[in-house]
Amino acid sequence: MTEEEDIREYLVEMKDLSALMVDLAFSSVMYNSDEIAEEVYLLEERMDDMTLTVKKLALREAKKEEEPERLLSVIDLADINERIADAAYSIADIVLRDIEPHPIIRAIMEETEEELGRVRVHPGSVLIGKTLQQLKLPSKTGTRILAIKRGNRYIYNPGKGDWIEEGDVLIAVSSDMDKLRKLAGEDVDEE
Repeated sequence: MTEEEDIREYLVEMKDLSALMVDLAFSSVMYNSDEIAEEVYLLEERMDDMTLTVKKLALREAKKEEEPERLLSVIDLADINERIADAAYSIADIVLRDIEPHPIIRAIMEETEEELGRVRVHPGSVLIGKTLQQLKLPSKTGTRILAIKRGNRYIYNPGKGDWIEEGDVLIAVSSDMDKLRKLAGEDVDEE
Protein backbone atom coordinates (compact mmCIF):
# COMPACT_ATOMS: atom_id res chain seq x y z
CA MET A 1 0.00 0.00 0.00
CA THR A 2 1.33 3.45 -0.88
CA GLU A 3 1.54 6.34 1.57
CA GLU A 4 -1.17 8.09 -0.42
CA GLU A 5 -3.49 5.10 0.04
CA ASP A 6 -2.60 4.98 3.75
CA ILE A 7 -3.50 8.68 4.08
CA ARG A 8 -6.82 8.09 2.32
CA GLU A 9 -7.69 5.16 4.64
CA TYR A 10 -6.78 7.14 7.75
CA LEU A 11 -8.85 10.13 6.65
CA VAL A 12 -11.91 7.96 5.99
CA GLU A 13 -11.54 6.32 9.40
CA MET A 14 -11.07 9.72 11.04
CA LYS A 15 -14.26 11.02 9.41
CA ASP A 16 -16.23 7.99 10.61
CA LEU A 17 -14.67 8.17 14.07
CA SER A 18 -15.41 11.87 14.55
CA ALA A 19 -19.06 11.34 13.56
CA LEU A 20 -19.37 8.40 15.96
CA MET A 21 -17.74 10.42 18.75
CA VAL A 22 -20.24 13.25 18.38
CA ASP A 23 -23.15 10.78 18.48
CA LEU A 24 -21.72 9.04 21.53
CA ALA A 25 -20.89 12.29 23.32
CA PHE A 26 -24.42 13.65 22.94
CA SER A 27 -25.83 10.25 23.88
CA SER A 28 -23.67 10.14 27.01
CA VAL A 29 -25.24 13.44 28.08
CA MET A 30 -28.78 12.42 27.08
CA TYR A 31 -28.55 9.11 28.94
CA ASN A 32 -26.17 10.39 31.65
CA SER A 33 -23.86 7.45 30.83
CA ASP A 34 -20.40 7.47 32.36
CA GLU A 35 -19.39 4.37 30.40
CA ILE A 36 -20.21 5.95 27.03
CA ALA A 37 -18.47 9.20 28.05
CA GLU A 38 -15.40 7.13 28.91
CA GLU A 39 -15.58 5.50 25.47
CA VAL A 40 -15.47 8.98 23.92
CA TYR A 41 -12.31 9.67 25.94
CA LEU A 42 -10.71 6.51 24.54
CA LEU A 43 -11.74 7.37 21.00
CA GLU A 44 -10.27 10.86 21.39
CA GLU A 45 -6.89 9.31 22.21
CA ARG A 46 -7.17 7.18 19.05
CA MET A 47 -7.98 10.30 17.04
CA ASP A 48 -4.86 12.03 18.43
CA ASP A 49 -2.73 9.10 17.27
CA MET A 50 -4.31 9.04 13.81
CA THR A 51 -3.90 12.80 13.39
CA LEU A 52 -0.19 12.56 14.13
CA THR A 53 0.20 9.59 11.77
CA VAL A 54 -1.57 11.39 8.91
CA LYS A 55 0.62 14.46 9.36
CA LYS A 56 3.78 12.34 9.29
CA LEU A 57 2.61 10.49 6.19
CA ALA A 58 1.73 13.78 4.49
CA LEU A 59 5.17 15.20 5.24
CA ARG A 60 6.87 12.11 3.81
CA GLU A 61 4.64 12.24 0.75
CA ALA A 62 5.39 15.97 0.32
CA LYS A 63 9.06 15.14 -0.31
CA LYS A 64 8.01 13.24 -3.45
CA GLU A 65 5.56 15.85 -4.78
CA GLU A 66 6.33 18.53 -7.33
CA GLU A 67 3.69 20.67 -5.62
CA PRO A 68 3.95 19.71 -1.93
CA GLU A 69 1.54 22.46 -0.86
CA ARG A 70 -1.25 20.26 -2.27
CA LEU A 71 -0.86 18.15 0.86
CA LEU A 72 -1.82 21.07 3.09
CA SER A 73 -5.46 20.14 2.55
CA VAL A 74 -4.71 16.67 3.95
CA ILE A 75 -3.20 18.20 7.09
CA ASP A 76 -6.14 20.63 7.32
CA LEU A 77 -8.66 17.79 7.08
CA ALA A 78 -6.83 15.81 9.78
CA ASP A 79 -6.89 18.91 12.02
CA ILE A 80 -10.60 19.48 11.40
CA ASN A 81 -11.43 15.90 12.40
CA GLU A 82 -9.23 16.33 15.48
CA ARG A 83 -11.15 19.48 16.46
CA ILE A 84 -14.46 17.64 16.06
CA ALA A 85 -13.10 14.87 18.30
CA ASP A 86 -11.96 17.46 20.85
CA ALA A 87 -15.46 18.98 20.86
CA ALA A 88 -17.01 15.54 21.43
CA TYR A 89 -14.53 15.01 24.26
CA SER A 90 -15.68 18.30 25.83
CA ILE A 91 -19.31 17.25 25.60
CA ALA A 92 -18.60 13.88 27.23
CA ASP A 93 -16.59 15.64 29.91
CA ILE A 94 -19.84 17.19 31.16
CA VAL A 95 -21.00 13.74 32.23
CA LEU A 96 -17.73 12.69 33.82
CA ARG A 97 -17.45 15.91 35.81
CA ASP A 98 -20.91 15.26 37.26
CA ILE A 99 -22.36 18.53 36.03
CA GLU A 100 -26.08 18.52 36.79
CA PRO A 101 -28.05 18.29 33.52
CA HIS A 102 -30.37 21.17 32.66
CA PRO A 103 -34.09 20.41 33.26
CA ILE A 104 -34.63 20.29 29.47
CA ILE A 105 -32.09 17.48 29.16
CA ARG A 106 -33.57 15.66 32.17
CA ALA A 107 -37.05 15.89 30.58
CA ILE A 108 -35.76 14.39 27.34
CA MET A 109 -34.03 11.59 29.28
CA GLU A 110 -37.29 10.76 31.07
CA GLU A 111 -39.19 10.56 27.78
CA THR A 112 -36.77 8.21 26.06
CA GLU A 113 -37.31 4.48 26.34
CA GLU A 114 -33.85 3.56 25.07
CA GLU A 115 -30.61 2.98 26.88
CA LEU A 116 -27.09 3.38 25.55
CA GLY A 117 -24.33 1.07 26.68
CA ARG A 118 -21.27 -1.07 26.08
CA VAL A 119 -21.57 -4.84 26.20
CA ARG A 120 -18.63 -7.28 26.03
CA VAL A 121 -19.22 -10.57 24.18
CA HIS A 122 -18.18 -13.41 26.49
CA PRO A 123 -17.03 -16.96 25.59
CA GLY A 124 -19.97 -19.19 24.71
CA SER A 125 -22.24 -16.29 23.71
CA VAL A 126 -24.89 -17.10 21.10
CA LEU A 127 -23.81 -13.94 19.27
CA ILE A 128 -20.35 -15.28 18.35
CA GLY A 129 -19.83 -15.98 14.66
CA LYS A 130 -23.15 -14.54 13.59
CA THR A 131 -23.72 -11.57 11.32
CA LEU A 132 -25.95 -8.70 12.34
CA GLN A 133 -28.37 -9.79 9.62
CA GLN A 134 -28.60 -13.29 11.12
CA LEU A 135 -29.10 -11.91 14.64
CA LYS A 136 -31.90 -9.46 13.71
CA LEU A 137 -31.25 -7.54 16.92
CA PRO A 138 -33.44 -4.51 16.09
CA SER A 139 -36.58 -6.60 15.66
CA LYS A 140 -35.84 -9.30 18.29
CA THR A 141 -34.38 -7.19 21.11
CA GLY A 142 -34.97 -3.56 20.16
CA THR A 143 -31.20 -3.08 19.83
CA ARG A 144 -29.22 -1.10 17.30
CA ILE A 145 -25.44 -1.63 17.21
CA LEU A 146 -23.65 1.71 16.70
CA ALA A 147 -20.13 0.29 16.67
CA ILE A 148 -18.15 -2.86 17.34
CA LYS A 149 -14.83 -2.51 19.12
CA ARG A 150 -12.56 -5.42 18.21
CA GLY A 151 -9.26 -5.13 20.00
CA ASN A 152 -8.02 -1.62 19.19
CA ARG A 153 -10.07 -1.40 15.98
CA TYR A 154 -13.59 -0.02 15.60
CA ILE A 155 -16.21 -1.02 13.07
CA TYR A 156 -18.39 2.08 12.77
CA ASN A 157 -22.05 1.83 11.81
CA PRO A 158 -21.71 -1.92 11.21
CA GLY A 159 -23.79 -3.37 8.41
CA LYS A 160 -25.78 -6.55 7.99
CA GLY A 161 -22.70 -8.48 6.86
CA ASP A 162 -20.58 -7.60 9.90
CA TRP A 163 -20.26 -10.41 12.43
CA ILE A 164 -19.65 -10.70 16.16
CA GLU A 165 -16.54 -12.25 17.68
CA GLU A 166 -15.71 -13.32 21.22
CA GLY A 167 -14.26 -10.36 23.13
CA ASP A 168 -15.95 -7.75 20.94
CA VAL A 169 -17.38 -4.75 22.73
CA LEU A 170 -20.73 -3.74 21.30
CA ILE A 171 -21.72 -0.10 21.60
CA ALA A 172 -25.46 -0.15 21.31
CA VAL A 173 -28.75 1.65 21.81
CA SER A 174 -31.48 -0.63 23.11
CA SER A 175 -34.94 -0.57 24.60
CA ASP A 176 -33.80 -3.57 26.72
CA MET A 177 -30.03 -3.60 27.24
CA ASP A 178 -30.34 -6.57 29.62
CA LYS A 179 -31.52 -8.77 26.73
CA LEU A 180 -28.36 -7.88 24.80
CA ARG A 181 -26.23 -8.49 27.90
CA LYS A 182 -27.76 -11.96 28.33
CA LEU A 183 -27.15 -12.80 24.67
CA ALA A 184 -23.54 -11.63 25.09
CA GLY A 185 -23.07 -14.04 28.01
CA GLU A 186 -23.10 -11.52 30.85
CA ASP A 187 -24.75 -12.32 34.17
CA VAL A 188 -27.70 -9.96 34.55
CA ASP A 189 -29.39 -9.36 37.87
CA GLU A 190 -33.10 -9.92 37.64
CA GLU A 191 -35.15 -7.24 39.41
